Amino acid sequence: MFPFSIRQRVRFGETDMAGGVYYANYLLYAEVGRMGYLRALGIDRDRDLLAHGVDLLIGEASVRYRAPLHFDEEFDVKVRLGEIRGSSFVLEYQVDRADGTRCAVISTIQVIIDVTTRRAAAIPPALRAVLEAAKLEPAGRGER
Repeated sequence: MFPFSIRQRVRFGETDMAGGVYYANYLLYAEVGRMGYLRALGIDRDRDLLAHGVDLLIGEASVRYRAPLHFDEEFDVKVRLGEIRGSSFVLEYQVDRADGTRCAVISTIQVIIDVTTRRAAAIPPALRAVLEAAKLEPAGRGER
C-alpha cells in the first residue's frame, strides 16, 4: 500500500520526439512525490536536517518502465517508505496513469550526509522517529 499520492499532468516539454514522456523525467516525478511525501510527514529540511548539520542526497535511483505517459495525461505519483538503515532510507514509488495503468516503478535511496565532511552520517533521532512512525501508518496522506 502506498500512503501518499500526488496527482500531476504531463506537460508538453516533458515529452520526447515520439510523444511519450522522456525517460529521465520519471525521476523528476519521483522528486515531486518525494518532496510532497516528506512535507506530508511534517519533515522540514531546515529544522530536521540542516539544524542538525546534515542534509539529504540521492545515493541510488532505479526506474522500471512499464507503459508510456503522453502529453496532457493525468497521473499519480504514489510514495511509500521502504527500509530504514543507519544513514539512509529507501523510498518506493509507483507512477500510475489516472486510468490505473502502471507506467513506472521507481526506487531511490536517500543518504544522510554531514554538511561539513560530505560523508554519510547517522539519521538524526527525531527524523528517525518520524520515519519509523510513518512505517506504521496504514494509509491516507496525499495531495490532489
